[in-house]
Order: sequence, then structure tokens, then C-alpha cells
Amino acid sequence: MSTNNQTDPKKGDDQKRAVQLNQVPPLPGDEGKMSDSLKWFAFVSYGVGHVLNDLVASMWFTYALVFYHYVMQLSSINAGAVVLVGQLTDAVATAAIGVLSDNANIYCTDRYGRRKTWHLFGSVLVFISLPFAFSPPILPQVESSELNTALYYCFFIVFFQIGWASIENSHMALASDLTPIRDERTALLSIRYSFTVFANILVYVVTYIVLRSNNASKTQFGPSERKEFQIVILVIMIVGAMTTIIFHIGVREPLINNRVNRQLLMTETEAERAANSVWSMFKSFTLYQTAVVYMCSRITVNMTLVFLPMYLQDFLKLEAEKLALLPLIMFVSSFCMSLLNKPMNMKLGRKYTYSFGVMLSLGSAFWCYIGEGDTFSKYQIYAVTIIIGIACSVVLVTSQALTTDFIGDRTHRGAFTFGLMSFTDKVCNGAVVMAVQSLHCNSCPSYYRDVMVYNWTIPSCLAFIAVISLPYGGRPRLVVQEVPETHSGGNQHAEQSKKHSIEKGQEALPSNVVKS
Repeated sequence: MSTNNQTDPKKGDDQKRAVQLNQVPPLPGDEGKMSDSLKWFAFVSYGVGHVLNDLVASMWFTYALVFYHYVMQLSSINAGAVVLVGQLTDAVATAAIGVLSDNANIYCTDRYGRRKTWHLFGSVLVFISLPFAFSPPILPQVESSELNTALYYCFFIVFFQIGWASIENSHMALASDLTPIRDERTALLSIRYSFTVFANILVYVVTYIVLRSNNASKTQFGPSERKEFQIVILVIMIVGAMTTIIFHIGVREPLINNRVNRQLLMTETEAERAANSVWSMFKSFTLYQTAVVYMCSRITVNMTLVFLPMYLQDFLKLEAEKLALLPLIMFVSSFCMSLLNKPMNMKLGRKYTYSFGVMLSLGSAFWCYIGEGDTFSKYQIYAVTIIIGIACSVVLVTSQALTTDFIGDRTHRGAFTFGLMSFTDKVCNGAVVMAVQSLHCNSCPSYYRDVMVYNWTIPSCLAFIAVISLPYGGRPRLVVQEVPETHSGGNQHAEQSKKHSIEKGQEALPSNVVKS
């Protein structure tokens, strides 16, 4: 009896490790498990937890250059510099918050949840600073010079980008904390993207209504649209506050996962501890492949939002209301596609699904390049935006799913991993915006058309090469996993777990993903 009592704790640790690595449902009585965390309300609550960020991102990527260049009358270079400052701040903050979110064990964070605490911190910063970033300066003397105006906006942009990074990093890492099962993580990312599309649609609908009600629909953007931007920001603040409250009420972060991770790390050998360390990731070539896929996917999506309004206004010469209507149509198509992302990933696998998105992106680029004349600007442009909306949905969700696959069971470094991925995409996004604005040619009518074509081709091709060379992400396969027998009812539970995994078609993540 004494011998059995001594070995029981070790068996318990082995069983918990098997639950994490083999994705078998925990035994009844365990706390913080996915079956309790993902009730339907918690599932929806997780999805709305990023709505505030999505609303802000829609305004930032779609209308930042429009607001600072056309409304506030900053030069192309200064407007690009303001966006670059925001992107660099976001990149540094995302990486730093990723490290703190994974390693800072403060009493309040351990009680409330590390991810939710950082999410709340970021939400407060966004609510405080965002209104100032998209409103005329509160001090009239700020507009006495263009440099003062640019510095004024940079000041508030730094704070709201730190808050934005905190929300994004914590929310993405929480998907890995909530479940170790690949298909459930994909479902979480799909519901998250569905609400992302909803948030973007809301921004464009509100902008469209505001522009029409203020008789701005027949003109292009200019200084007279300052009031319209303030109305849109007010709507964003109200909706963002409601969804943030729902997230913090409905999602229960599985705190037991944090404690189990620390307990398992304490029992590891030196070799295992070295393999589990954050720095060991940099020895894995898969990290860099995944980073390229994530970065290129984000560039495709974000730069489409940034330069599509410029392309519509400068090249196609469309009226202001179309700058809200066409992005709205794009995100409606993205929303419809988001409903198919999970089944496509389950049936086809990550690689085939991502390749489908790449083909759509290249097709949109070709159509945009050859399209010209009234027929294209009045009719065909709608088809182009629908196709690119579908492509953006596919590549973004699949790249995020590939990142969670790379994290595997190493959730103790999940926030750092997402922070690292986000760091690369934010730096590149900022560099692209600054380069495009610096090289802007006033005498080149097709400048922004060429920018859109390059944005849909170069990142897509790079990401495609990285995806097809990944050691994981192929067609899913059924696996049968068994839990080590630890008590008299062990065989019965193992049979139930086996049946459960076959019925759901879950795929255990490959060992080369969860180990560096």
C-alpha cells in the first residue's frame, strides 16, 4: 500500500501530461478543462472579446491615412510617419506584453487570470486614448504647424497601440489556454474572426450612414469630415464597452492550466526544461516558417484595409460613400467565408485551405491589374472586393490556426509566441506603409493600383512557399489515444475517450510541433 501511495502522484502527473499531449478529455472531477470552459455562452463570449480591437483596427487600417492626410491635411510622408509610429509601438508592446503575460505571476493575475488581466489593462488604455487619436486637437495652437499636429497624434497613438497590443496578445494566447484540441482551437479562431468581420461591417455601415446623412456622399474626403469621424468613434466606444464586459463575464480562464504547467515544469529534467524554454523556440526552423506565414497573411489583410480607400479615391476617383460601401461588401464576403473555415481546415487540412486563399488573392491581383474604364469602376470592382474578402478570411484564420498548432501543448509560452509573430507583422506593416507613402508619385495615376497588385501577389507567394514546406498542416487523420490506467475505472474511461476522439475526428498535433 505504501508503495502505491508513493507512486500515485507521479501517475497523476503522467496522466495530466497525457491529457495535454494526446488531447484526451480529462477525467471527471478535474478543474479548468475544456468541457467546462466552452459552454455556448463562454464560446460566444470569447468571440466578442476581440471586438473592441477589431473596431479600432478597422478604423486604424482603413481610415488612418485618410484621416491624417485628407482630413487633417498632413503631407503624405508625415501621415505615413504617424502610422509607422503606431505600428512600431504596437510591435514592441506586443512582444513585451507577451513575455510579461507568460511569466508575470502576480496575485491578482493568478486569481483573475493572466490573460484576462492584461486584456482588461489594454481595454482601459484604448478607451482613454482612442478618442483623441481620431478627433481634432483639443488645443487650437497644436495645428499651428504640421509637425506639432503629427507629434500630438503620435502621443495618443502610442498609448492606444499599447492597449491594442495587450488585448490582441492576451486574447490570442487564451485560445491555446482554453483547449489543447486542434479542432476546438480552430473553432475558437473561427468565431473570433466571425466577430472580427462583424466589427468591420459595423464600422463601414456606420461610416456609410454618417456620410450620407451629412451630405458627404457626393464628394471625396476633406477637412469638412472631422465631425463624421467623431461620431464613428463614439459608436465604436459604446459597442466596444459592451462586448468587453460580456467577455470578462462569460469567459472563465482555466487557472488550473497555469498551475499544472508550473507543476510539470518543476518535475522536468534539465533536458526537458531546456526544450520547454522560450529561447529554445529560436532553434526550431519551423518557428521561422510559421512566422513568415503569419506575417505575410497579416500584410495581405492589413495593407488591403490601408490602401483600398486610397486606391478607390486616387485611382478610380470614386465618391466618399464608396470608400465605406466597398470595404463593407468585402467584409460581408469574409463573414460568409468565416463560416466555412473550420470545416475546410478539418477536411482539407491547413495547407490545402491556405493554398485556396492564395489562389484567390492572386486572381484578385490579376483582375485589378487588367481592369480599367467605367465598367470596371462601376461593376467589376465589386466582384474583386468580394473575392479578396474571401481570400483574406481564409489566409488569416488558417495562419492563426497554424500558430496555435506550433504552440501545441506549450501554453506557458503561448503569449510570447503570438507576440513574436505579431512583432514581425507590425514592423513589416509599418515599413510598407512608410515606404509606399514616401515613394508616392503625384504624377502616377496608377500608383495605388500597383500597390494593391503587389500587396496581393508578393506576400501570398512567400506565404505559399512557407506553408507547403511546413512539417505539419496536411490532411487531418484520425488518431486513437489512450489514458494510462490509474484506477479501477481506467479501462472504461479510456474506451470512452477513444470513442470520443474518433467521433469528433480530432487530430493530435505532431510531436515536432509541440517540441522544439
